[in-house]
Amino acid sequence: MHYYAASTDSGCLLVCDHEHQTVISAAACMSCAAGYVVAVENGRLRALNEAEEAEFQHALYGGMVERVFKGIAGILPAKWSLS
Repeated sequence: MHYYAASTDSGCLLVCDHEHQTVISAAACMSCAAGYVVAVENGRLRALNEAEEAEFQHALYGGMVERVFKGIAGILPAKWSLS
């Protein structure tokens, strides 16, 4: 089981040449803003499961959470108060 940093270009899947042991390590290896992480299990690529996706989102955004202000969506650090 390992992970790759991945992106697409002209319809082709591009992955880094590292076998990352963690989602966070693979996320740190992403080379473009539209990058993502894929899992490799038993020699087959697969999408991240729910727990892995949460880890990926945390790697990208840390404590950032989406908040909605009077119909306008925005992203703020979770520690900021809305009051």
